[in-house]
Amino acid sequence: MTAFQPAFPDAELGNNESRAVTLNGRNILVCRAAGDLYAVENRCTHQEAELEGGRIRGCFISCPLHGVRFDLRDGNPMGQLTRVPLSTFEVRLADGVIEVAV
Repeated sequence: MTAFQPAFPDAELGNNESRAVTLNGRNILVCRAAGDLYAVENRCTHQEAELEGGRIRGCFISCPLHGVRFDLRDGNPMGQLTRVPLSTFEVRLADGVIEVAV
């Protein structure tokens, strides 16, 4: 069964920002894009680079290594470098804390 794990306080994540956390041994990137929260694996499926620090525009994050874009809503890649989507995780806000289901 998947359980929600606290990540960090909501106030620590601005709009169009991301922050990596390790929850239950998984490297997860929590993002806020267009005011909404998303959680994806912090690993580009093209060459395994971490996505933390990648540019967020709309609901997409770009890998800082080669610019591969991923849709934060479903993990699907855009472009030709990879066809493998990111794993995504359910995320919620509870009492001012961002929580991720892992």
